[in-house]
Amino acid sequence: MKQDIEKLLERYYDGETSLAEEKQLRQFFQQDNIPAHLEKHAHQFRYFVDARNQHPSLAFTNQLAAKLNPPEVSQFGRLTTWGLRLAASVTLLILGFAGGIVYNNWRADQINTQVADSAPALEMKKVLAFEQLPKTSASERIQAVNQSYELSQADQAITQLLINTLNFDANVNVRLAACQALARFENEPDVRDALIQSLRVQTDPNIQITLIEILVAIKEKRAVIEMKRLAQNQQLLDVVRLKAKEGINRLSRTQNSPS
Repeated sequence: MKQDIEKLLERYYDGETSLAEEKQLRQFFQQDNIPAHLEKHAHQFRYFVDARNQHPSLAFTNQLAAKLNPPEVSQFGRLTTWGLRLAASVTLLILGFAGGIVYNNWRADQINTQVADSAPALEMKKVLAFEQLPKTSASERIQAVNQSYELSQADQAITQLLINTLNFDANVNVRLAACQALARFENEPDVRDALIQSLRVQTDPNIQITLIEILVAIKEKRAVIEMKRLAQNQQLLDVVRLKAKEGINRLSRTQNSPS
């Protein structure tokens, strides 16, 4: 089985795998016992599954239930403590507001510094910089793209590197890896815009389908216009046009559903 996976990986990086084979790779890397020499390939195949499996902890659920169902307080207790609680609430509100501003500014500075100076970020900038592309292999660039999974947050320089890689790298598998990596930064407006615009320039069916799936997953309704263009393009593969139509329907249902 491991030999089959290694052969599939070789074909994946050569751009020769089918959609069914790529699904097999994703299923393999969702397992717990991945051989150590294959771990470096796991990030790009695990992201979407990990994101879907995030749930609130039991402690959080219990705390929320306690807040929604507080113990009853007698009328006498409410009258005697109401004034003190009001004064305390106002004081805490003022202190919390001021403290939140200070903390958020400090935290933003810390994150930007950490992102800019972290080893994964430096490695990405070193390998994916435009002037370095002729000197690197597709495998090296994919590994550099996968460094982004080690970042809790990316700065504009990192996301721009991934966007440039998605749109301009000569190797389809490098572009596909960059596309999947960008999905982690869906809350960045520039990333959302770039994913939509990339639908206009991508010609590989695997990347077109991946872009559609990502844009539907993040509920980016502005992508409907580009998906309609793909759905009406008779020169595209049927699977791409069908995926575009499916994406349009799902985003339309999202738009029409009550909030």
